[in-house]
Amino acid sequence: MSLLVKRSMLETMQDVIDMLPPSVVKEAIATTMSSKKESFAKIEAIFRKVCSKKYPNKTLSFFLNGWKATHLKMLPIYGLSCRLNTLGFECKNPAQKLDYLEASAFNSSTSHEDLGLGFDAISHGRLYDEFAYAMLKNDEWKLSCYDTKEANAFSEWVYRSMLLNTIPYALCINMVSEFYNHAEYAYSYQTFKYSMEKFYNLQGNALEDAIRYIDVHNQYETEIHHFLAVLNSIQKYEDASGEKITKELITEVINTYIDLILIAFESISKKFGKD
Repeated sequence: MSLLVKRSMLETMQDVIDMLPPSVVKEAIATTMSSKKESFAKIEAIFRKVCSKKYPNKTLSFFLNGWKATHLKMLPIYGLSCRLNTLGFECKNPAQKLDYLEASAFNSSTSHEDLGLGFDAISHGRLYDEFAYAMLKNDEWKLSCYDTKEANAFSEWVYRSMLLNTIPYALCINMVSEFYNHAEYAYSYQTFKYSMEKFYNLQGNALEDAIRYIDVHNQYETEIHHFLAVLNSIQKYEDASGEKITKELITEVINTYIDLILIAFESISKKFGKD
């Protein structure tokens, strides 16, 4: 049995694009994501590399530490919702006030599953810990000695941009993140399922438990629902503010997001030796 992945990230993305009605968002995402084809191919190759053999725990710890740094963005989501709430509380026009507050509600809903709402309060952070423990049998990967500065820089860019940049920019980051994550989780599920079965002898319920962190995003189409929620948040913000999210802004955020996350992955990949 060799590591074969049936669908590329772009193919998974296209499924979501096809769901959308004609719009500036659809056009910008379709065009810009397609232009990043080479970047996605490099990210896919890194997932295959990491999952193609059993590496020493210390090596795998760099991936587990760095990958987590590119996910679990509940704090910046909450920060952005606080910004939208403030606009709503300060607004004197009742209709605009409601739109701002609904924009906040839609945005905050993208962290519900991450927090474990509706899932017995089992957070995605806990599921990630269990995912890592299934392979390492320890929590050493959390130590700062396994940090990758480029992965931390990506996380810091997301956090500071969603709290300090313009609200349209912040909303676009959340939108792009949910869209990208849907494809990344679909791809990584296939690679880690192979690795866990072949190198860690996980089968049946043990495998399901170990890979649940990735699988819940696919099984419940979590990221698609979050992506659509951000689109609703954007619409409510546009209605309240009169400001339109432009194709140029979406393109800028996509390019920055993918470029920075690729830099993070490539830096992590260096710990795994040459291909």
